[in-house]
Amino acid sequence: MNLNTRRGSVFLVAINRPENRNAVNQETGRRLVKELLAFDSDPDLNVAVLYGKGGNFCAGYDLKELANPAGPRKFEQDVTKGPGPLGPSRLQLSKPLIAAVSGYAVAGGLELAALADLRVVEESAIMGVFCRRFALQAAVELAERISSFPQECLRADRTSAMYSCYDAASYTQAMQFEFDNGAPVVSAESIPGARKFATGVGRGGKFF
Repeated sequence: MNLNTRRGSVFLVAINRPENRNAVNQETGRRLVKELLAFDSDPDLNVAVLYGKGGNFCAGYDLKELANPAGPRKFEQDVTKGPGPLGPSRLQLSKPLIAAVSGYAVAGGLELAALADLRVVEESAIMGVFCRRFALQAAVELAERISSFPQECLRADRTSAMYSCYDAASYTQAMQFEFDNGAPVVSAESIPGARKFATGVGRGGKFF
């Protein structure tokens, strides 16, 4: 079951299956789609926050349901249309969505995190795709989303991360490198991107 709460113009949507590390079954996926579409069409709501109850964001699809031959399994075979197995992972919302990530955000849970325009991630969060058997389609969809992000920003982030891990002699040196490496990118992409975002362009992953 999902929970939603209004706080002024902010809409909080919780994945509420803590006993399963918030693994999403078909019922939960349908409810997530319904709630996010309701948020998107409500003129009194400006931003939504998606999070998981009980310390985990989402551990992917509920494999217990998938393994149950009597379970309610009916997936769209054409992966280019309709909701995904996780529900809203292919939605294109017109308003900002923030993912508050804690604990496990793996497999389809990582896919849901990628749906958001912004991710706020706890230091202890675990993100990745563990299941080789079911990972290919999720990997393709994640790659498609990442390819639509501002590429200069992505490259600058990667360069700074690599320098911090392997070349920087100190924390101060790493931070100075990130500043020097990032300042031109802020001028080239971040400020124009923020202006686009403020007008509604770029929400839901469409940056170009």
